[in-house]
Amino acid sequence: MTRLTADDLGALTRQLDEFDAQLESVAGIGLRDLALRTATTEPVCVSLYGARIAAVPISSGEGFIPGFSACVAAILGRLGCDAWVTAQADVRGIQEAVSDHADVVFVADDHRFIALDIRKGRCIDDDPATADGYVTALEAAAGEFLGRHVLLLGLGPVGRAAARRLVSRGAVVEVAEPDDSRLREALEAGLKIRPVELADGLSRCELIFDATPAAGIIDAGDVGPRTIAAVPGMPSAFTAAAREAMGPRHIHEPLAIGVAVMAARALL
Repeated sequence: MTRLTADDLGALTRQLDEFDAQLESVAGIGLRDLALRTATTEPVCVSLYGARIAAVPISSGEGFIPGFSACVAAILGRLGCDAWVTAQADVRGIQEAVSDHADVVFVADDHRFIALDIRKGRCIDDDPATADGYVTALEAAAGEFLGRHVLLLGLGPVGRAAARRLVSRGAVVEVAEPDDSRLREALEAGLKIRPVELADGLSRCELIFDATPAAGIIDAGDVGPRTIAAVPGMPSAFTAAAREAMGPRHIHEPLAIGVAVMAARALL
């Protein structure tokens, strides 16, 4: 999926209130409740309020995106966390966070975006957190998954994680993936998925999980009044016309849900 830019991050930070309201309108839950629902189904108390979480900037490589850590901190602040961006970057930033008694440290480089649970020595990865959070959003918006067909676009890291979560929640998962090797690997790994052509999947499925980097491959004529799409990455597979037709049923914000779920899981 396309990397976020500084302009993207500025827009995401400004639109957090709007996204939370849209999520509430279509799924009936806000960002905080979605994160907690995704993190645990057990009667375990997860306290986001007041949790001390530091976002550490990375100063080199493609992992460095101006405004990234500030956007992460803004999302965490919306959840009620005591979140801040460290003054230092890289390893010195991690040292600063630990010295300032952070419970959790968020850090990203060219390859990974993780939350480090300092208290328990655990590492929470963004890919499954984002996938699982968007599955929760899609299920909440749909009412239930049991026996319903969900069209999954793509079997990259987020797509595979989404497939596992969708199957575990009772969905019938149809997958449009043009890479035969990815399909073969997923099937050999035991994922209960049904390979389909995109057009066939769209004709049957009102629920769509977009985990592909392909842009604008689904147009307004491909969606109906009950189509709901979970779209964690950028760009969206839906054209501008399709997104307009769907309105808030096009659930899309490429950072907030993943960050929220990472925080909730790190604080378990």
